[in-house]
Amino acid sequence: MRLPYLSPTAKAQLFGLAVGGSLAVLLVNRTGLSWGLFFIGWAGAWALGEKLFGARITGVADRNAMIIALVSGLVFPWVGVGFAALFELLRP
Repeated sequence: MRLPYLSPTAKAQLFGLAVGGSLAVLLVNRTGLSWGLFFIGWAGAWALGEKLFGARITGVADRNAMIIALVSGLVFPWVGVGFAALFELLRP
């Protein structure tokens, strides 16, 4: 199977998602947070990030776009962890 062509910005975001996501999954697994809330928070952060930054970094390979893509990829899973932790604290 051949992977499609990915721009350098997409590769940076994919790398950030892989690293941030694996560390966030490890934390959720060890702390016993809700997997459903974690994935809902992660997906919501990703959708909001694509709405805010998607048009600005799509098709651009300059340094600022690469940094935004990498940092957003690292941060999206941790927003999911925060979302799950917040709702676990609010649970009676």
